[in-house]
Amino acid sequence: MTLNAKRALVAFGVLILAAIAILSFGPSVDVRPSNSPFDVNDGATAEQRLVSPTDMGDMNMQTLPVFNFSLPEFQGITHWWNTANNEPLTPEDLRGKVVLVDFWTYSCINCIRTFPFMREMHEKYGNNGLVIIGVHTPEFAFEANPDNVSREIEKNNLNYPVALDPDYKTWRAYSNRYWPAGYFFDHMGRLRRTHFGEGEYQESEEAIRSLLREAGYELDEMGMTDATTPDFSKIKTHETYFGLLRGREFTQSAGSRGEATAYSNAKTPTADRWNVEGTWTFEDEYVVAHSDDAKFFFNVQASKMHLVLESEDGAPKLIEIFVDGEKTRDITVQDAELYDIAEFPDAARHHVEIRIQDAGVRFFAATFS
Repeated sequence: MTLNAKRALVAFGVLILAAIAILSFGPSVDVRPSNSPFDVNDGATAEQRLVSPTDMGDMNMQTLPVFNFSLPEFQGITHWWNTANNEPLTPEDLRGKVVLVDFWTYSCINCIRTFPFMREMHEKYGNNGLVIIGVHTPEFAFEANPDNVSREIEKNNLNYPVALDPDYKTWRAYSNRYWPAGYFFDHMGRLRRTHFGEGEYQESEEAIRSLLREAGYELDEMGMTDATTPDFSKIKTHETYFGLLRGREFTQSAGSRGEATAYSNAKTPTADRWNVEGTWTFEDEYVVAHSDDAKFFFNVQASKMHLVLESEDGAPKLIEIFVDGEKTRDITVQDAELYDIAEFPDAARHHVEIRIQDAGVRFFAATFS
């Protein structure tokens, strides 16, 4: 590595650390490890997995700062979608374009809620100098499967280029830590803005328009997009993982890795915590129900509850959803993805019970809207 390259790499790391200190509005998934996985003596931890960044809204988008380094190469990419013949893109291919690099993963509710904005930006500016590149870096092992990613790209109508980064090589090249995370590059390949999490859609579009005008594109006849940000104040229960590596908020004692453990007479969990009945097996990324009479309980407060679930053997599995003791719906679990579990119009605290009718349902994480 040349001296100039080393200097550029150091400058890039410094820039990203500075960018993290200027986070924008809206939650994102933080990949820092938990300090208290399944510690029954420790109990619920106050650490939040949702970042609540400071507001960056008063920055003048017409005079974006210039950070002096080039757009990093896409490293470790195993699959491309929505490019010519699904061939890789390089910084040279993007020369003269305004580029938004968006880190995402398909089971992340925070990422899913940005899809309408990303689709609109692509449709509106894709033929006017903007290239959006969705770098899909998996949070769970199943998200590294290109068939799963391809299914989600099609299901969510994502027509801009997407790159699969299964080994986090491009992620590390950006020193990234968040899903979603946006990096805005001008037509000379210089980083001009970062955005971590949801929200600030108007500011992001204003930044795109400013960079396009700098590149010589005419946008006078295009109005701004009307994009709304969710009311995050109603989300009191934060993202919760169930596997041994990052598990938290469990009221019982987690079983040993890979060993079936029987649970009975689970008490109603306290606020923002969960427990189970029946036979369950704990693995690094998930806990799996291994009996047909297994039950899962969670005390939550939000407007919506979602679970990342998967059928262990690929066959459809039936689960029944109860809210405050009343059955609300049945759900068939098969593909590894985010499932909508329940809606709470009052955004008050509720007790959710899930009865597993078919053994072999994997529980990865709970997220809330």
